[in-house]
Amino acid sequence: MIINDIKIISEGYCFAKTYKLPDFINYKISCSDPNLEITRFNQAVLKANQDLEKETSSYFVIQKMILNDNLLKTTVTDLIINKKISAEASLIQAIKNFKSEMLKSQSTYLQERVYDLEDMCQRLLHILVDTKIKLPTTDFILVVDELLPSILLQHLNNIKGIITKKAGYLSHGAILARTLEIPFITTNMTIPNDTNVIIDTRLKHLIINPSNKEINELKVTNNENVILRPHEGFQLLANVFGNEEIEKVKKYGFDGIGLYRTEFVFMHNNRPLTYEEQLNIYTDAVTKLGPLSFCFRTFDIGDDKQIPYIKTHKKGFLNYVNNKEMFEEQIKAFINSNLYGKMKIMFPMIETKEEFNYLKSWVLRIKKELNNDVPLKIGMMLETKSALENIYDFNEADFFSIGTNDLTMQLYHLNREKAKKIPAKYILDLKNKLIDVINYCNKTNKELSMCGELAAIPEATKSFLQIGLKNFSVSPSAYKDLNESVCKYLESIK
Repeated sequence: MIINDIKIISEGYCFAKTYKLPDFINYKISCSDPNLEITRFNQAVLKANQDLEKETSSYFVIQKMILNDNLLKTTVTDLIINKKISAEASLIQAIKNFKSEMLKSQSTYLQERVYDLEDMCQRLLHILVDTKIKLPTTDFILVVDELLPSILLQHLNNIKGIITKKAGYLSHGAILARTLEIPFITTNMTIPNDTNVIIDTRLKHLIINPSNKEINELKVTNNENVILRPHEGFQLLANVFGNEEIEKVKKYGFDGIGLYRTEFVFMHNNRPLTYEEQLNIYTDAVTKLGPLSFCFRTFDIGDDKQIPYIKTHKKGFLNYVNNKEMFEEQIKAFINSNLYGKMKIMFPMIETKEEFNYLKSWVLRIKKELNNDVPLKIGMMLETKSALENIYDFNEADFFSIGTNDLTMQLYHLNREKAKKIPAKYILDLKNKLIDVINYCNKTNKELSMCGELAAIPEATKSFLQIGLKNFSVSPSAYKDLNESVCKYLESIK
């Protein structure tokens, strides 16, 4: 049976049997001994912490923070005592209350933590009821109402595809699936467990119980022959989390790396990296890419990205001032890994020209101390309302990268989930705001690119191409969408 009523979250194709994850955990509600329930909950938190210590993905950092927040413990304990309900029932009620308040908040940071809360809640519930998620050890297509990123991260080797009933294009799970190049679709159809299924987003359909002929006709695409087309006057760049993604950047024919998120290098460790360790990582990255444009973003920590050994709250300028040694070690490693003179260093969350000028002067001072005369460009993410409104102040910036994720949050209070369905009026408003930026960069001959998930959404990309934006930086898995958008635009103006 062929099903065409699907929504594509992540491109790809696969054939495997389905595994339907149970949607509900049976748990007791009554409580005969409150002290026992409080002890059970505390033991579950302890066990969850021990499990999370084994996880290396940076995604779990925020779960650790939530798990050890005293408010969670206090709320659950109070519910057990006052409502006389079990640890499981108290946990579910506490999470429900937190989610309700967070969704009401105007803070996009709080709104986005709802997914982390739900993921952490499921982890604790499985410990409390002593059940383990036992997924197949062979290849399978995961079927679940809503994807929790932890399931995906813990079973990467065997999950070949994902089918859910609901999913946001910009949710953590969706972004992970695209980064890992795992085909991911949504459908309202009920898919039975242990059923042969083909997901093929190239044909935009799902096949349940395919025939032998349909299975044999599932052609394997040679990705090495599917590369980005060269577009004169345009730069199609990649956003990466680490060195392991650089092979994809080269394979798909990107013009370079528009954003290397260096904070994830730090998140994989429980201590600050030394200068030598960073130098090895960055030199390896630059060597792998060769003489193409390479933009390193200084560590972007705070808000939803926390590092246990650094005390931070908000993203931005003060994180560098308050962590002077860490900043200087990173800058030295950047400068000394600039093998081809194609490197750019970019600061995130800049609010004022004073902040940018201070950091640029700091970098140039370090460069001079190192007696390094290799060409280097220093720029900034354009992702705050203040910087956008005062673009003409940033004369010292060599380049700008429009950070759509944080910028749309600040301008329109849109979290990742809402941003996929960003109303046309917001796109029009953002276009109008960016016209001044584009004119300023053209007039002053400054490089300008757009970076972030919005840059990979075809409807949005088309709008920004129309106002003269020519450089885009997206995750490697979005190369086909970006390439197609630019091709269609160029065809339309012939």
